[in-house]
Amino acid sequence: MGRSRIFMKGYVEKMISEYPQMVREREHLKKQMEIKEFLSADELISAMSFSHPDGDRVQSSDLSDKTACIAIGYREKLDKINNELVVPIQKRYAALDKEISFLESSIEELPEDMNITMQELVIEGLTWKEVAADLHISITKLQRLRRAAIEYLVRIYQKRESQLARELLS
Repeated sequence: MGRSRIFMKGYVEKMISEYPQMVREREHLKKQMEIKEFLSADELISAMSFSHPDGDRVQSSDLSDKTACIAIGYREKLDKINNELVVPIQKRYAALDKEISFLESSIEELPEDMNITMQELVIEGLTWKEVAADLHISITKLQRLRRAAIEYLVRIYQKRESQLARELLS
């Protein structure tokens, strides 16, 4: 087994073991992106307006020129801050989604017995005992199926890595 193959096997094992956490993190990031603003610019601008002035002061519009300038500046600053906060979240979400999707589709490509084994162990998160009982096989047979599936997945991941390298070099 070459150095690259050993590295790739470790990477595949890592993806498999971290799959549940990656799915949870992706969902958390998705929620963060959906509620990116705790206070919208419109709410803050409205709060900054002099719609209820104190004393005898007469105002011809809802906002003074100075307040309007501050509000517009604030809106631009809020948008900039939100973008600076959201863009890294979007990038991490996209990277996680890509890795999760690739692992799931790679598992789908496995031969049927390995596919079912990895679906139940990785995607569904069942225990070794539950999977062995469901498939009516021994734990030893299940271990062999998992090892074979990982070897198959290593080849799929190596193929992807080679394709990415070719794309970068072209």
